[in-house]
Amino acid sequence: MKARLDKNEMPFLPPNIVINAVKKSIAKLNRYTSQEYVDELTHLLANYNDISPETIFLSPGSDIIIKEFVFLHSTVDQIIIPDPAFIIIENSVEKTPSSILKVKLSAPDFRFPYKYLVSEIDKPTLIVVDNPNNPTGKLIIEKEGIKKLLNNDNITLLVDEAYFEFSKYTVIDLIETYPNLAILRTLSKSFGLAGSGIGYLITGEKLREKFKGLEIMLPYPSVIAASAALKHRDYIEEYRDLIQREKQKILEKCEQLNVTAYPSNTNFVLINTEIPNIVNTLAKQNVFVYDASNYFASGYIRASIGLKKENDYFLKILEKVVQAH
Repeated sequence: MKARLDKNEMPFLPPNIVINAVKKSIAKLNRYTSQEYVDELTHLLANYNDISPETIFLSPGSDIIIKEFVFLHSTVDQIIIPDPAFIIIENSVEKTPSSILKVKLSAPDFRFPYKYLVSEIDKPTLIVVDNPNNPTGKLIIEKEGIKKLLNNDNITLLVDEAYFEFSKYTVIDLIETYPNLAILRTLSKSFGLAGSGIGYLITGEKLREKFKGLEIMLPYPSVIAASAALKHRDYIEEYRDLIQREKQKILEKCEQLNVTAYPSNTNFVLINTEIPNIVNTLAKQNVFVYDASNYFASGYIRASIGLKKENDYFLKILEKVVQAH
């Protein structure tokens, strides 16, 4: 038995109608993606999010958008990110010449302390927050806090909403009001399309202009997969409910074991086992989790919610390790 719980992937395959659409697309691997298919995907995303197609910038993966966005704002005086944050956010900002401020998120709530930042920022500043946050799984800033940041004209704010379909929390309704706001989304998580790598940025016209000429060709099978998934998206609610139930089971079992596990708004859970070298210990039993000790103390792990059999096996091995410690 093996439990692969280290990548925050959706453990379920998309429905057959999506898989069959991708299989058909392989017959055109010798062709570049026609613009009509990209336009169709853009309009499907616009319909899904109830926004204008003109606000959407497509990319083969949200990681690329993060890197491009940070690069385009690398001349600002300061870049602020939460600590911890999604690793791609961290890596991207560290490659800029700007001054970097990492704002510590503290247990148990892991809130982003924006209030003291609002009055302090008087020079061009880029703030990048993942909300919900990775690896804590928490919503770290509420809409009122985001509005207060955006009311400071010196601030450009990128909000990574990769886990929106799990949290059901978004600030997309602020896009038309605040030209200094951008929102990042992906189809890799709740849609189960991590292998196709489609991400998209939602912005107003001012920020969208910065991305003109930076469009990257999208692989044809990826576009077809994304469009098919959006046309038949009822499955994501079913998958979300399954993830929620399995996540609750993990939280309850951790409580029984007297192990701290933090409730999350995502498809993963942050767990403080307080056991040194826990990642390697679990790996020896074919349980693979993400090592979060670099962000917190030794013994912290992030476990994705997998298939029922994976979760059961993980909890079985975790119980043995905890009892032996």
